[in-house]
Amino acid sequence: MARSMTDGPESEPFRLATSASHLLHRAEQLASDRFAQLVGDAVTLRQFAVLVAIAENPGLSQAELVRATGIDRSTLADTVQRMEKRGWISRTTAPLDARAHAVHLATSGTALLASTTRHARAADAAILDLLPRTKRRTFQNILIKLAKLADEAAEKAEQQAKREAKREKRKSKPKASARK
Repeated sequence: MARSMTDGPESEPFRLATSASHLLHRAEQLASDRFAQLVGDAVTLRQFAVLVAIAENPGLSQAELVRATGIDRSTLADTVQRMEKRGWISRTTAPLDARAHAVHLATSGTALLASTTRHARAADAAILDLLPRTKRRTFQNILIKLAKLADEAAEKAEQQAKREAKREKRKSKPKASARK
């Protein structure tokens, strides 16, 4: 459940310097900048995340890639389309759902992933090196926990939406006695 108030009085002004949302955004900017400095413009951090997710689980659907990467549906759809045009990935009809596409790395995507992974590791290290050694593991654990909580919240929202859709469908169906 979201809190409606912060720990401080509401009369205090909102400060970016202490805003969790803003600070996470700044941290994401730092990560993207470090990645771009080391990898160059060959691939973006988001595209790299998609390549890694596909390499870890070949044949994922785009919906599964959304869950694996945390990239929203519309952005991921656009990203996947551009990556397919560049020849980095291929999409085929999913074996279990003809409406879905299974996504695989193409040969050039595999080569791109191999050539950029070392730089991605260096970008991660450059970020962690900004922190004292004693805080790095804690920082990573907090990020892992936040990602896990975000995944759980998304899953819960998806299940709730499905239940709501079923309820609405049942409500809109005419009853057998009303049809006679």
